[in-house]
Amino acid sequence: MSEKITILGVAGSLRKASCNRAALLPVLLMAALCLLQATATRVEVNAYPATEDNFKVTTVFLIRHAEKADAPREDPPLNESGRLRSQALARILGQSGIKAIYTSQYQRTIQTAEPLAKQLGITATSLPLKMSQSNPREVSEQSIKEITGKIYERTGEAVLVIGHSNTIPEVIKMLGGDNVPKIDEQKFDDLFVVTVFARGKAKVVHLKYEAGS
Repeated sequence: MSEKITILGVAGSLRKASCNRAALLPVLLMAALCLLQATATRVEVNAYPATEDNFKVTTVFLIRHAEKADAPREDPPLNESGRLRSQALARILGQSGIKAIYTSQYQRTIQTAEPLAKQLGITATSLPLKMSQSNPREVSEQSIKEITGKIYERTGEAVLVIGHSNTIPEVIKMLGGDNVPKIDEQKFDDLFVVTVFARGKAKVVHLKYEAGS
């Protein structure tokens, strides 16, 4: 079962102690990451004897794009709420050691990445999605494999994947996440932290973040 940590609830309960919620969110995130890294390292050492090409623990942050405008329907940009959320994402993940950002070809994912990419001084990589031939509403397995392939190329590092409600769960599944989430079409505040400790073996933590974080 995945661990689900609702950052907003924790931060809200600590406000009574006069904590600054905006400053607290990254601290909580880093604490969760430290716990995951320690757990994943123990599992890796115990289950996989050290070899020359042993897989290095990799941290993958995955989110759905931020809120989008209503038009143009085929490729809408972010709306004002979405822009605020993308800025919040930069504040929350700015100190997480992210070395690469992957988006789809759509404006809403690219624009969600922009504040963080600018802050980190890196260029986000767009990976075009292709639809399944058997079901035009589903993303092809090849596209999901391409995304996970890019993640495996960054073994030992931290990466961010900004996708869609129908791609993020599939990427987590292909990475071997211990619990594959379902993303509500009306929600944009999910932040999944997947610690990959071997190919096809990963631990999922489900966080929440708000646009004003």
